[in-house]
Amino acid sequence: MSAAPRRLTPLHKLVAGQSLIGIAYWALLIVIESKATFTLHEDAAYMAAIAVAWGAPSVLLSHPVGRVIDSAGPRTVGIVASGAGVLTTLAMITTDTAPLLWAVTLASGVARAFAQPAADAMPSWLPGRTEHVTSSIWMGFATSLPFIAGPTTAAVCIALWGTVSAFVVIAALSLLGGCVFLSLGGTRRPAADGTASRVRARTLLASFSVGAALLLTLVTSLANGAFRPLEPLYVREILDRPASTFATIEVIFGIGLLGATVFMLRWKHLLDHAYFLPASVLMISVGEAVYIMTDRVPVAFGGVFVWGVAVGLFGPACRIALLRGVSAEHHGRAMALWRAMQATGSLVAPAVSGLLAAVVGIQPILLTVSAVVAVSGSVAWCLVGMRRRAAAPPPQRVRAQLSTVEASRNQS
Repeated sequence: MSAAPRRLTPLHKLVAGQSLIGIAYWALLIVIESKATFTLHEDAAYMAAIAVAWGAPSVLLSHPVGRVIDSAGPRTVGIVASGAGVLTTLAMITTDTAPLLWAVTLASGVARAFAQPAADAMPSWLPGRTEHVTSSIWMGFATSLPFIAGPTTAAVCIALWGTVSAFVVIAALSLLGGCVFLSLGGTRRPAADGTASRVRARTLLASFSVGAALLLTLVTSLANGAFRPLEPLYVREILDRPASTFATIEVIFGIGLLGATVFMLRWKHLLDHAYFLPASVLMISVGEAVYIMTDRVPVAFGGVFVWGVAVGLFGPACRIALLRGVSAEHHGRAMALWRAMQATGSLVAPAVSGLLAAVVGIQPILLTVSAVVAVSGSVAWCLVGMRRRAAAPPPQRVRAQLSTVEASRNQS
């Protein structure tokens, strides 16, 4: 008798939906930049404005977005935001001026600011909720996959059919992601657990685990933003290699991200360890440092792979800290704030790092950035150790308890 096929669970559907949405948005940004550069012939200042239109909504709207998700439910928000994403993507086809392209990009950034936190918060609303470790690992996979599939989708579509057809393909991916939200059926509002009804940023930061996850996300996102504009220059000037080497580095980084998912599924119990989060940050700093301290390509490949693995471990670890540290009824606000921290790095850091690198050089700036990440991870590691020691019972009390137990055994 043949075994019955495994049922496709709501979590599996959600991972597929989040992956499709992430791929669509990554590909969309690349196609927008391609249209601005090669069709409209815009300059670097305009590209910076596009980056602001793309990332600023996630930063500025995080609190209202979180409140809407917690109130209306992530499924409803996800459906509406995905529909808006389809419409704004199709509208890109008709944009023939720079101001109009920027305006539609801003509208698409607003849709993205709602869609991604909605998908992040959805596991807490699924019937028979999956425990946080498993859902965070799989949602981390759904976030990592677009790093490879998004640019690949954009490159293939532009090369084969041009930017107009690329927008149509991306709109279809967004539509499929929205259909996944529809297919999830009924959701269940998480039960209140006594947490105050108004959750502000300072309230979240008051929790050590939640505050550490958010602040470390901000530091690593700023570091990533600082690296992005300088990586191609590093490959050209330090490694003395062509653009194909830079593309290979991006692929290796993505392979490391996906490899982290395999590792966590095999040894998921490690994510419960208090030191896992700061250890992943320290691993990020090591990967970054090895990557940019060398002029040898194989060493750079090894460093960027370690960096990719570390980022793949860091994301789920942060997500677990947020889900466990915040009441389930407020997960929408926590996820929106987390996305805001991630988006902040893409707004300010690239311009600052580019200006500083022009004065002091590429490697000194990037080494300084990786050192800041290392210090942040070290501080978090030390604070975790201090909290664990403070929570542990004094040795005298432990010895007294053991003596009492031993005496009771002797009497019996």
